[in-house]
Parts: sequence; structure tokens; C-alpha cells
Amino acid sequence: MRRGRRVGAVGAVVTVVALVLAGCGGSGSSGDARDCDTSRGTLVVGLVAPLSGELASVGLGMKNSADLAVNQANARCAVPGYHLAVQSQDDRADPATGAAAAATLARDPSLIGVLGPFNSSVAQAVAPVLGEAGIVQISPGSTATTLTRGANPVTAPLRQYQTFFRTVATDAVQGPAAATYLARVEGKRRVAVVSDGKTYGEGIAEEFAKQLVTEGGEVAVRVTAPPGTPRDTVVSRVAGARPDAVFYGGEYPEGGPLSAALAAGGVSAPVMGGDGVVNPGYITAGGREGDLGTSIGPPPETVPAAQGFVEDYRRAGYPESFGSYGASTFDAANVLVDSVVRTLGEDADWSPALRPAMVRSVQGFYGDGITGPLSFDRFGDVSTDAVTVYRVQAGRWAVVGPAD
Repeated sequence: MRRGRRVGAVGAVVTVVALVLAGCGGSGSSGDARDCDTSRGTLVVGLVAPLSGELASVGLGMKNSADLAVNQANARCAVPGYHLAVQSQDDRADPATGAAAAATLARDPSLIGVLGPFNSSVAQAVAPVLGEAGIVQISPGSTATTLTRGANPVTAPLRQYQTFFRTVATDAVQGPAAATYLARVEGKRRVAVVSDGKTYGEGIAEEFAKQLVTEGGEVAVRVTAPPGTPRDTVVSRVAGARPDAVFYGGEYPEGGPLSAALAAGGVSAPVMGGDGVVNPGYITAGGREGDLGTSIGPPPETVPAAQGFVEDYRRAGYPESFGSYGASTFDAANVLVDSVVRTLGEDADWSPALRPAMVRSVQGFYGDGITGPLSFDRFGDVSTDAVTVYRVQAGRWAVVGPAD
């Protein structure tokens, strides 16, 4: 473990970077400070995320946050001799598209690492591609426990991909936290558990269900409903179980309409979901007042260390919100920047031969990010385990407080 340090721009550095960005017209485009030496060329930070389709608001927030981190790194001449540039690939929330995007990035010899993806199902397809090429990958949004600890994460944990890391806690943290909150605080112990059948949805639903039983609760009915499943079928099964609440493992494009369909079918019990539903799109798609959700980490707006990020993002003029994953993407980008500095040392030239050293640098990282202390265990999982509960109130997601 190396000595602790702050990731990204904080304190006096934030002031300098904010002025540089303002001087660039708030465009958010990457650029070097005027006195930086970039004679050695450009190093690429790859990003794979859903930049189009139903989850585009998530992916664009990730892209913008990575861009901001790289802007700031360039402005402070973070990597002597080099300019940094973000190269983004749209995975459309589709595993095959994500794998192809990763292969495209991997062919670039100037690539130092990849941020993303968001979807755990896409990460399952991307990680083998980057792993085979020895390219470090840091996901700020993929939470499936199996990505780092295999199919038997409790009885026989086995690291799947030596190059895969993440700056977001796993479903093994979030699912149980949701169940504990729902049972102890809300008093909802008879819960219908519905999932979309995808890697993320199934994983968090299973973790929720296990913890609910531990809390003395009962899974009233367990339904797997892949996108396209007639909602009447789901509503009928849930209504027949007469639950106190419904837990949905999935994402907001399907979760919002499900909540509306349940209400129309006479199910007044609130719906709760994980970070996949805590998005304004959930509400516009049909999410109801009183529905609940959880997300990893505290809201950036409430964390003193993140205030510089929030303000700089605003000044940069990005049209999209940084969303639930902007802060974790910003941290992930800065971990990559810090790691390439340490990998290059005083006077080394970048080459793909240094990619294994990049993996070691990320594994040994220790510092303070805007989301909290950052370090990675032997599986590549981040040390952060805070979970925040949200509730739909007055047509928006409002913070309830920490899950514990």
C-alpha cells in the first residue's frame, strides 16, 4: 500500500482548475494547461457505457465525469510529457456491443485503461476481452458480486478477472442493506421479489431475499420477468401474494412502468429497488410517490469532499446531470491517472508492455476520493460500503438517509 493522498482536485487545486475550465468557456473539452509539456504524445483513457438508448442519461453522466477528471488532470500537467484524452464507446447496454467496444479500445497502443461499463451483464462480456489484453478496467457502476468473486462468492470466492476493479460497492452490500431497512425501519416483512432476469437484477434480488429471511421476513412470491414479459402476468402473481412491499431487481426503464402497473392492478404496496431505479427516469416512467430505492455511497451534493466536483461539473456546462455514477466515475478516472503517473515513474515512455504494471499500480492504490476512502481488496472490490436510501416525494427522489 502506498501513502495516502487525495484523488482529483480538491482544496487550492480546485480553484485553479475551475478557473482553467472557465477560461475554456465551460465547454468540458479536454485541453492542456499552456505550460504543460506534451511532447511525448497522447495517452487514452477508454470509457464503455450506454451513451444511447434508455440508459443514456446514466452513461452520459459517466462520460462527462470522466471528461472532467481528464480536463483537470491535463490542466495540472498530471502526467509529465503527455496529454490525456477520453475515448468513449457506446455499449447500448448490450453485452455483445460492449465486448466489441472493448476490443476496439484494446487495439489502441496508447490506451492506459478503461472506465466502465455500467451494466453488470455488459461487464461480464467486457472483462474477458480486456483481461486477455492485460488492460486494467475500473467500473464505477457494475455491482454484481459474481464479477469479482465468482459464482460462489461466499463458500468459494475466486477472483474472476485480475484486471477488473470497481469504485462502487457490490450487490452483496446493497441488497442486504435494502432488506434490513425495509424490514426494520419501514416494518415491511412480507415482500414480493421481482427481477428482470439480468445479471444485476437477479444478483441484487437474491441478496435482498436472503437478508429479508435473516431479518425474520418472508418472500411472499418470487417472480422473474425479463423485459417484454406481459405486466399483467407479473401484477397477477404479486397481487395474489398480498405483500407489504415489492422489491424490484432491475433498472428504471422497466421498474417505473411496473410500479404503475401494480397500482393499476390494485397493489398499493410500495416498490423498492436498488441503484438501478434511483433515476429521474423511474418517476417519469410511472414510479409512484412513496416508492423507495438505494444507491451506493452518500449523495455527492452532501459530501464536503465532493463539493469541488459538483461545482466544477456545473461550471463545465455539461447538458446532462452527473447522475448516480458521476462521482464514482470521477474517482475511477483519477485512480487511472494516479496509477499511470506511478507506473511511468520519473522518465519512462508509455508502451503496452507497461499494462501489467498499471494493473499492479491500481491494485496498490490507497487514497481519498470524493466518494470517500479508496482502496481495493484482493478481489478488486472497493473498500467503500455506504448505502443511501431514497424515497419518491413530490415527484422526485429525495434522500431519506443512510441505510443503517
